[in-house]
Amino acid sequence: MLNAGLRSNRRNPMGAFALPPPRSSLRWLLGACLAAMALVGCGGGNTYSVDEGKISQRFLPAERTVDHHPDSVKALTIAAADGKIQFEVERDFESLTEKWSASFQNIGTGPSIRDRTYATFWSLELSLMSLQPERGVLSLREEQARDVLDERRKEYAETIHIDVYWFVGRGRDGIITGPSARTELHVGGNTYRPVQSDHGPLREAFVAGGETALYRRNSLYFSRRVEGTDILADASGMKLRVRRTGGGGRQEFAWRWGEGNTARGLKKGVRDDDAGRSSRR
Repeated sequence: MLNAGLRSNRRNPMGAFALPPPRSSLRWLLGACLAAMALVGCGGGNTYSVDEGKISQRFLPAERTVDHHPDSVKALTIAAADGKIQFEVERDFESLTEKWSASFQNIGTGPSIRDRTYATFWSLELSLMSLQPERGVLSLREEQARDVLDERRKEYAETIHIDVYWFVGRGRDGIITGPSARTELHVGGNTYRPVQSDHGPLREAFVAGGETALYRRNSLYFSRRVEGTDILADASGMKLRVRRTGGGGRQEFAWRWGEGNTARGLKKGVRDDDAGRSSRR
């Protein structure tokens, strides 16, 4: 597992009408992952790690199906004790990353390719949990920590963030944006282009047999609110289509969270639950 530094400071190059500044490159410090349902404290011994090479070798479906909406935090419970917050998690960060990652299928004409490339959709639970390696949120005073969590929730509500880890051979750059390239997000019959994109440097990942493979992280940011409407409000899935410069064919990554598991339905359930608690007071 190669260490590649924490996400850099956020920047906002798009002016007053911009989305929240995007999260740049994120890699995790060396250390043991969290055990299932472990209570994560703020000590230095608990660090988060993601091995991109390991994830790339697993069987990732071209359409990732999850049993709940990405706005739900099913795998993460946020508690408080001794003036600090704590994360109670169902799985470690690498497993959670895999849960929201998909491989691709080739679509349209052009040569068919098959490699280790995969994409990760930053769901709410993944975005919140990443605040520990990014900003040490579990070490902050509870009030400070909740402000940081609220800030991340606001960013998440405005931006759909997808990281594409493109694995390449020697002499290839792995960049999926640029002149004549086309990247699209398909949601409910509508097509959206990224409002911002960036990419990290080429890096090496350890793969089977003690060998290494090169990959590049490409970060894509789409506006979640278009003309005042949340594009995921009634959606039960989405597809990311990529056509690289000089790549010929297109590749498609897909996520689905099932009929009825929509953002609108999730918010209604929360309101109904709150009303039920109020009536019992």
